[in-house]
Amino acid sequence: MKDEEFRNQAAVFEYWAWAHKSFGLPEFALMSYPAGGLRHKSTAGKLKATGTRRGIPDILFPVARGGFFGLVIEMKSQTGRLTDQQRVVIPWFESIGWRAEIAYTATAAINALQQYLAEGARGRP
Repeated sequence: MKDEEFRNQAAVFEYWAWAHKSFGLPEFALMSYPAGGLRHKSTAGKLKATGTRRGIPDILFPVARGGFFGLVIEMKSQTGRLTDQQRVVIPWFESIGWRAEIAYTATAAINALQQYLAEGARGRP
């Protein structure tokens, strides 16, 4: 993961560490998916063997709100672009009733999370 992406994603989780209680949710409700970044070949092989898949969004929030089953956020740097695999995976999440957002800053990701939480629980889309 690029440094800019890393810093932005870390800021989202720093925000959530103190904000989660105000939403009545546990801190673990917001989680990341460790698919990106450089790794030793043996570590990459172990991750793949245990189910890590390419294209999964960086942040997962499996909490139903506003007619959605959950929220996924793909973090990108200001110059970042979706990979071919992400262009398949993100619409798939949407097709099964999840909301998906692409965030180029920590503020955008936090705003997406806050907006999602403000929608309230309304069941299935």
